[in-house]
Amino acid sequence: MLDILRHRLLFPIVLLSLVLSMGVAGYMIVEKWKFLDALFMTVISLTTVGYGETNPLTTKGRLFTMFLLISGMGVLAYGIGTVTAFFVEGHLSDLLRGRQMQKRIQRLRGHIILCGYEGEGHYVLDELVKTKTPHVVIAKNLARLKELFPSEALYIEGDSTKEHVLALGNIEHAKCLISAMPTDHENLLVVLSARGMVPGIRIICCVYDRENLHKFQRVGANATVMGTFIGGLRMASEAIRPTVVSFLDQMLRQLDKTIRIEEVIVPEENCPWAGKALREIAFPERTGLVIIAIKSARTMRYVYNPRGDYVVEGGDVMIVIGETSQTLEMKRMLGYDIPRDGEEESEEKTPAAPGERA
Repeated sequence: MLDILRHRLLFPIVLLSLVLSMGVAGYMIVEKWKFLDALFMTVISLTTVGYGETNPLTTKGRLFTMFLLISGMGVLAYGIGTVTAFFVEGHLSDLLRGRQMQKRIQRLRGHIILCGYEGEGHYVLDELVKTKTPHVVIAKNLARLKELFPSEALYIEGDSTKEHVLALGNIEHAKCLISAMPTDHENLLVVLSARGMVPGIRIICCVYDRENLHKFQRVGANATVMGTFIGGLRMASEAIRPTVVSFLDQMLRQLDKTIRIEEVIVPEENCPWAGKALREIAFPERTGLVIIAIKSARTMRYVYNPRGDYVVEGGDVMIVIGETSQTLEMKRMLGYDIPRDGEEESEEKTPAAPGERA
């Protein structure tokens, strides 16, 4: 948007300044007038106010005035037309909206940055929106994004392979970056840039050529996803365990409510559940969620279908299934700073969620 402002307005302003300077200099040279008289005559000539001549004009002065009127009126008309179009076409409102969005992005903590929203990225973004996961989309062309997700997504228009663009996405405070660019070359550049800026960020990217898998691992990708590989597994699962696949499909595609399998990290500090058994917490009654497993922070092993006497510890990762709204409420119980629907965002920077980088 700043590029539009620069190209649409800067050029006519420079032209008007040149014409104004030419008029002032011309009258000072041709008529030997003082600066203020020359400036006044130039302005009333270009604006066709018609106050009359400041001082009597010589023949050369009249010829110069005619030249100034012919050239200056064209430039003035072009400038007025450009400025009018800037307002009428909505560029000003887009600029103001972009600045407000940038402020919201800079307040995010523990969010996900998505580079590219077409192809695989479209489904990633759809899931982020459905699960109300804080995110920022970076893409060169946002026209289709604004049609698909007119209000849900925070976005930045730019080249995600450039470090200054990633910085606009507040990558310093992001917990994860997903690169879904259309080529392996672009995805590699995104991984290199992101890893160089924030060594600890988790990076997930698409890979299209199997031979490039080791390259992504070498430059710092934490996880890679191949569409053909996932598609092959899906077809095998359809043949071997069709009911399970049908269950997962219905869970993902249900329209009246969003049910997901989620992971929630128990904060290591100031957590009301730490040191208490699941039975004492009354987990199912309070949250409405079902615990599938817990990854113990002490042993780093999974406890499947934990019993009621399991004692929760800070750093445990609880894997639960239920509605997204229930998972969000559980996170609020644990101390995560998550605004409720309709609740306005604070103008101050949102503090990091427990267990995430500040």
